[in-house]
Amino acid sequence: MSTSEGSFSLVSPKPGVLVFSVAGDVDIDNSDLAQEWAEQVRLNDGELTVVDLSESTFISSDFLNILLGLRQDHEDRGRILILVASRHAAARAPLVTTGLSKFFTIAPDLASALSC
Repeated sequence: MSTSEGSFSLVSPKPGVLVFSVAGDVDIDNSDLAQEWAEQVRLNDGELTVVDLSESTFISSDFLNILLGLRQDHEDRGRILILVASRHAAARAPLVTTGLSKFFTIAPDLASALSC
């Protein structure tokens, strides 16, 4: 599903693995929609969730909070959460600037994340 500013999708490339892809801007205009997609991620029982931020152009503090919630949920349930954000991805800057990058496993690309 997409909005004029951001889009979200879920795919399961193999059993036990879920990829939550985020593209475009995630801001106040679509943070409720992002939260709905994150709830679908929480309902998944897979061992590994990859949040692919490689196509995102902006992530707001609201979305950073959503990511922190997913991280806590995965930790509580013994599941793995990996973010995809290359050094050049727009999504990586807010993670590094806020110090949140130290709380996540960050892969440079989807292939690397899926091989973990």
